[in-house]
Formats: sequence, C-alpha cells, structure tokens
Amino acid sequence: MGIIYRLVSHSDLALEQVKELYTSAFPADERRDFSDFTSLLSCGAFSVWGAFDADENDSLLAFITFWKLDEIMYLEHFAVVPQMRGHGIGREVFGNFLDKVASTIVLEVEPPTTPIAVRRIRFYESLGLKLWNSVHYVQPPYGPDRQPLELKLMTHGDVSQEMLERAIKQMHSRVYGCSSAE
Repeated sequence: MGIIYRLVSHSDLALEQVKELYTSAFPADERRDFSDFTSLLSCGAFSVWGAFDADENDSLLAFITFWKLDEIMYLEHFAVVPQMRGHGIGREVFGNFLDKVASTIVLEVEPPTTPIAVRRIRFYESLGLKLWNSVHYVQPPYGPDRQPLELKLMTHGDVSQEMLERAIKQMHSRVYGCSSAE
C-alpha cells in the first residue's frame, strides 16, 4: 500500500472523510463541533495531517490534528479508520508525523484506568513518548454543553517541566479558549 501524507485544508474534498472519522472516533466531550473544526483550519495555528491510501483513490487512512504553540506542537486528535486498526498504520502515520512535521509534541491521553487506555499509553511509549504521571491535568470543556475531562499528558522530545507548564497555559487559552485558572 502506498501512503500519501498531506495537510488537509478547509476546502479539501477529503474533509468529509475526516469529519466521518472524527465524529465516530471521539465522543462529544472529546471534540468540538465540526463547523468550529473547519473554521479553525483557516486560522493558521490549527492543522490536519492526513494519511491517504494511494492505491484506493486516496481514501483516508488516518489523521492527526495539531496546534502550533510557541515551543511545542500540541496533538489534539489522532484517529485511524476502523478497518485499518491493528495493522501497523497508526505506528506508520505517527512515526511519519514525528519525522516530517514535529518531533517535540504534547498530547492528552485518558488515565491508565482501563485496558484500552493502558494499551494506548503503551503504544505512545513504544514511539518514544513520556507519560507525565505526576502532572495533574484537566482538559477544559469544548463548549458550554460539554464536560471537562481529567486526563494525563504525554510528550515527545526534550520537554522540561517548565516547558510543559507553558504549553498547558497556551493549550488552555488558544485551543480551549479559557485561562488555566478556570
């Protein structure tokens, strides 16, 4: 299978495939309304990195949404189409992202309290990410009808505690539109 990697713009035909995967892969409390998602693609700080199957009419295999912060990239969402899960596509796509787009990143994960959350954390650790178990982190809600989520943070690259704290403040203000004190 040949994989094509590229950014997805707000006018891209592939955006409908991204929407389908985004809304099916993430519960409402873990995502924003898709109209807000598409509006953000014009802002410059938010991007979608897509992986497409060159042998299957460029059908979407996976995507990563990310934000450019001052010192680090924040990976907001990562999803693989259901029929490709367990076939190494996630490892391939994530590795390509680290090689080609950003190697210093932060992302949120569910606490290791369920088998799937533990498996997800192990997957990221196998790619060189570090779990910041000692850092208390709450993801602000995506909107007034959504709930905040207690999560854990993972990083890749040379990330200090101070750098992570600055990234959290930027994530809260830029991504979620609130201050870290809320």
